[in-house]
Amino acid sequence: MSASITQPSVPLSVSASAPAALVSSAPAVAPAAAAVVPPSPTSILRTAELLLRNPSAVLAQVQAGGPELRELPLRLTVCALAGFGVFGFLLGFTRSPLAGVVAAPKLMLVGLGSLGVCLPALHAYGRLLGARISPLQAVCEALVALATTGLTLLGLAPVWLAFANAVNHPPTGYFHVMLGSLAFLGLAALRGVWVLVKALRVQGRTVLHLLAWTALYGMVGVQMAWVVRPFVGNPGSPTVVLRPLESSAFDAASTLWRSNVDSLQGDWQPRSSGSSFDSSEENWR
Repeated sequence: MSASITQPSVPLSVSASAPAALVSSAPAVAPAAAAVVPPSPTSILRTAELLLRNPSAVLAQVQAGGPELRELPLRLTVCALAGFGVFGFLLGFTRSPLAGVVAAPKLMLVGLGSLGVCLPALHAYGRLLGARISPLQAVCEALVALATTGLTLLGLAPVWLAFANAVNHPPTGYFHVMLGSLAFLGLAALRGVWVLVKALRVQGRTVLHLLAWTALYGMVGVQMAWVVRPFVGNPGSPTVVLRPLESSAFDAASTLWRSNVDSLQGDWQPRSSGSSFDSSEENWR
């Protein structure tokens, strides 16, 4: 009788100790899995993919903050520079490979340099309108818009090649190429701004300061592009890195528009070297 009572106690003690052993061994596996950190290139590629598929998720991460936010500006900057660099090379490539190599870093400088000049204004405007974000969050939000612009330019690269091949024919093909480049850059920039505006509205934040800052960024970017021109260059002259400063970017843009209208109407004629119109055309290149 006593043997029948003591025999079941052995398996009961074993079964009770088994779950305890399993529970005690479980935490030993978790740190090993948590210790796996993806390499930096993979993180940059994943950030680029997330910007293309769901940029609002990146902006939500910026809004949430956290220590991982310190790594985000570098990833976004790489995405932006990649897009601007590729499009800059293809822009100069409409003339020659050497012009493309020269134009690529200049367009990268225009995109990132204009952001650096205008970034304090963005943070100041936001604070005046009640935005409660840190300077690092303001930098990340602006870089999200710039990286989206760069990735959009990267996606438009095949379209640009087809467009440039179709319109780049002498004597007026240059004007169509330059006007088309402004349209492509403007379209990509509008998408970057729209992504940021949409995310801020979802978060219930004001976007008035962002619209004012976008106009400021556009004017600074146009003038900076004028300073570091040419991006394509006059097909009849040797490739140069920089041209002397004359007139202004807005005067040259007006001249470029008139040249395109005249060429489409069949009224365009080469100007003499002494005319102001010819000087504006040459400088815009």
